[in-house]
Amino acid sequence: MKRLSLFCLLFIVLFSSVFYSQISTRKGWWKFDDTSNLLKAEQNYGKDLELKGTHQTVAGPAAGNDAVKIGVGSYYKMSHGMAPNGGGGGTFVNEYTLQIDFSVPAIDGWRCFFQTNPANSTDGDCFINAAGNIGTAATGYSAYAVKANEWYRLIVSVKNGVQFNTYLDGQLLRNGTIQSLDGRFSLDTLLLIFADEDGEDKEINCAELAIWDHALTAGEIASLGGYGHKVLAPGTSQLILVPFLNEPTTNSVYVSWHDTISTITQVEYGTTPTLGQTTDGTSEIIGVPYRWHSVKLSGLQPYTEYFYKAVSGSGSSEVYSFRTLPDSSSQGKIRFLLLSDTHSTDTTMAVKIIKEAKKKIQQLYGSDIQNHLNFVLHSGDLVVDGNNIIQWTDEFFAPISPISPSIPFMTVTGNHEAESQNYYKYMHYDEVSPVPAASEKFWSFRAANTLFIGLNSNAITTIGTLQKTLVEQMLMKAEADTSIDFVFVISHHMVVTELWGEGITFDGGPNYMKSQIYPLLKKYSKVVQHSYGHTHGFERGTVESEAVNPRGDFRMVCGGGGGGATDRWGAFRNSDFPEIQITYDDYFYQIIEIDPSKQTFESSMYSLGNASKSRDSEVRDHWYRKVNQPAPANPVTFAPTVDTNKVTFNTSQISGDSLMTVKIQVADNEAFSSAKIDTMVHWTDIYGAPDANFTPKDVNIGIDLTKLSFEAERFGTGKQYYYRVKYRDHNLKWSGWSNVTTFNVPTDIKDNTMPRVYALDQNFPNPFNPVTRINYQIPKNSYVTLIVYDVLGKQIASLVNEEQSAGTYQITFDGSWLSSGIYFYKIQAGDFVATKKLVLMK
Repeated sequence: MKRLSLFCLLFIVLFSSVFYSQISTRKGWWKFDDTSNLLKAEQNYGKDLELKGTHQTVAGPAAGNDAVKIGVGSYYKMSHGMAPNGGGGGTFVNEYTLQIDFSVPAIDGWRCFFQTNPANSTDGDCFINAAGNIGTAATGYSAYAVKANEWYRLIVSVKNGVQFNTYLDGQLLRNGTIQSLDGRFSLDTLLLIFADEDGEDKEINCAELAIWDHALTAGEIASLGGYGHKVLAPGTSQLILVPFLNEPTTNSVYVSWHDTISTITQVEYGTTPTLGQTTDGTSEIIGVPYRWHSVKLSGLQPYTEYFYKAVSGSGSSEVYSFRTLPDSSSQGKIRFLLLSDTHSTDTTMAVKIIKEAKKKIQQLYGSDIQNHLNFVLHSGDLVVDGNNIIQWTDEFFAPISPISPSIPFMTVTGNHEAESQNYYKYMHYDEVSPVPAASEKFWSFRAANTLFIGLNSNAITTIGTLQKTLVEQMLMKAEADTSIDFVFVISHHMVVTELWGEGITFDGGPNYMKSQIYPLLKKYSKVVQHSYGHTHGFERGTVESEAVNPRGDFRMVCGGGGGGATDRWGAFRNSDFPEIQITYDDYFYQIIEIDPSKQTFESSMYSLGNASKSRDSEVRDHWYRKVNQPAPANPVTFAPTVDTNKVTFNTSQISGDSLMTVKIQVADNEAFSSAKIDTMVHWTDIYGAPDANFTPKDVNIGIDLTKLSFEAERFGTGKQYYYRVKYRDHNLKWSGWSNVTTFNVPTDIKDNTMPRVYALDQNFPNPFNPVTRINYQIPKNSYVTLIVYDVLGKQIASLVNEEQSAGTYQITFDGSWLSSGIYFYKIQAGDFVATKKLVLMK
């Protein structure tokens, strides 16, 4: 027994020695104990420091452990001697660990720990702010605040592209936002300690400084210890054993949940409540003590209900059920809930929105929501701070818990998650990411006849080009696949916004979407909707397709009213963009239903109102798409009405669907080059704060799209003009161009609605088969003849032969009894004579 004890003791000593030597392989180490040379490095641990400014010896943490005090404008230059590292082709030092033992005399201003810019010409890279919190805006600040005149050991463990973690006295202080390779937090050959370019470097005491050429692990850092402070661990209100479903496919799904205990990660499941099958999974610490258990259920049948319960160290969950996605041959309806920007420290509205959405789904389809709702799409900003582990439970998992055990979620990162490690540990997108290089940062999946694409509009400097390339490949493949009818795209950032103009320029996401992604979406005919957030409100607009064989335009829809404080009218810069037709500053949710058998989808926005007016899941907007519905017939233009103030263009009613948009062109030549007017006018333009009765402001209220008016002063008097229109219906399909009608604005306009000149318009359509229409106008009572001739001058038909009053007229000519060929029609009214050619093509 004594021999065994001696052996164990020897083993422990040897193991400890090896372990200590591993973490002690510092590249540089400075203790400031040699008063004759305060800049001296410990023997065999790097080069001496270089001082910029002044410093002085002060008492350290204990007897024999001295320190230095360094103030504003003074700092150390550290030649760390590390070669470029961190992988991924970086040319700078991307992996390192920095230790600083420090104290501060007061919490009364900003202090800087280090600066990666050797010239000290930019902002420092890690601070104590005026409240005592540690960090920087790029990585986020700690919730824990240091106190004056107490010693701490700060460790910063960096591997750009993977982690940026800070520790205090051996305990995790913060999972910082991951930084880019060779970016701001990579090291050149020189590192500045305590330097800042604009005076945010008040005096600080330092007892020890060290640097490693690799990122120390949490265990290694814990072994280094500190000065005994207890960094407050996050609370444990983490919804233990409340499942979160993620990454649904036709034959698999991820079941995940919190449990502080590591033993057992298991899901029991089956097609009946008796379960019968078991699958094991894995768990990992997201941030102490938050442990995330995950089990992938695979080998499932498409569009089948499965029952399950999660099992881990704390016990087991309730029995829940979910339904797998339908495969490409399914004709059953697909429904999904669309949310965005649910993040808020006050989760009142986020919780209400989830509960009201669940209630509405049950009212519409049935109480067993798992059999009627396939998944939830969330376009980012799940939490206020992605690096704050507590917020993931409080602001995301808790509010969505009424549905998350039964309905899978698919999300993209918002600017508040940024590229936080927490996001990528919680979400599982391995099977739906296009390539390993994407590292789950964007994804695509399919349900029945629809392809869904989730984009990352945050990490555009690292994956923007790759994402663009792969998205185009996805769209090309979908375009060639006859079993795909629709493509939905989600991202966090918008292209334009009417409610929050500042949001367009705050970061690169909107510009990336506008300059890189939208040119792709416009090229492919099956793209039907881009949904996004960032703006906290509802906005719906339309983007014109540029596809070779367009099937209609696509919609842009802001879903950012999910729970974060709404962007109210007037609170930020407002702009009325022509591509946005409807804007509300409401809280809301959207339910979208796809019917593969009919190749249609319908979407409704259900509003809960805002702080000024509450609404009870009121449908405030509804839109749809029908693949097989024909485009509207070409419209017909008539002579415009001219009076002293305006010219009103008179056009026909739309065929089939309702009229959404009129595109009108007016030019002084029949080729419509250098048009005087080339614009689109929509059926509505809801823009601006509601009135005292909370009625929204519609800029286009009362508009008649078949009688569009423009100021007469836009046209020169006595000059001939040409105009034409085309129609877009609410199915987002365009007609062709109408016939061309000529007009002029006389110099002596009277305030009446009578035509001012004689005119004969080109028949429309032309060529025709077998019916065409001929428009003409006469400014005063006249005897009118309108005759059709063949090419030999023989009269074929007499269409008009009578006295007529001043006005505009349309005559229909049916040539069904004639042979294909060229014909002419001639009008004579008083002294006015005009002839035009028409072509019958059978």
